[in-house]
Amino acid sequence: MNEYLQIPLAPLPVDVRPRLGETTVSYIQRLARANHLKPSELVRHLAPPPHKTGHRPALVRLAKVCGRSTDVLANTLADATPAHLPVWTKDDLRLRRRVALRSDGFDMTGLIKQDARWNKASLRQIANGRQIPLWGLKRILSPRFPDPNPAARAFMTEDNYRRIKAHYSQGLTATETWRCFLDNHDSWIPLTTITALYITLAREPQPAESSETQ
Repeated sequence: MNEYLQIPLAPLPVDVRPRLGETTVSYIQRLARANHLKPSELVRHLAPPPHKTGHRPALVRLAKVCGRSTDVLANTLADATPAHLPVWTKDDLRLRRRVALRSDGFDMTGLIKQDARWNKASLRQIANGRQIPLWGLKRILSPRFPDPNPAARAFMTEDNYRRIKAHYSQGLTATETWRCFLDNHDSWIPLTTITALYITLAREPQPAESSETQ
């Protein structure tokens, strides 16, 4: 009997609308918590067979449990493949100049996209914080809006590095640490990254115990 037989997926009881510009994992976290599930377990279940821990979820499987099409998710989530390639329009160019003007000439569109990926605030709150109209924020976060200067990929924060070291010292496995970040800290750190850090920590020389003087 095949251990990984496909089990038909159905929409979860509580409907959660994906928010424009957020990451796939951020949406799965909100979807899981609304349905009283652990995000790490839902992520594992949505990964392609054989549903290994740490693998990224498949968009087609996510579409089945959230009750939306893959095209809708691709045009909403920031890290999903867009259904349509971005093309500059006159309105896009005017909006980009407007955002740059309000930011002392600095192109803020890439930073706005980056900020919206894990921001738990509503789109209106993000728009008010950036002092741009709501319609402008929606256009910027759309996968159809070109991003000529994307923000650099963020490195691991010092807080997350310290948490991983603390988990290692406490004897937690790399998988347990990965689950903890996903369930409790709203962070997606690849399991391979955590495992590599665990290997580095294991190779570090341990401090020698000081001998008692007589």
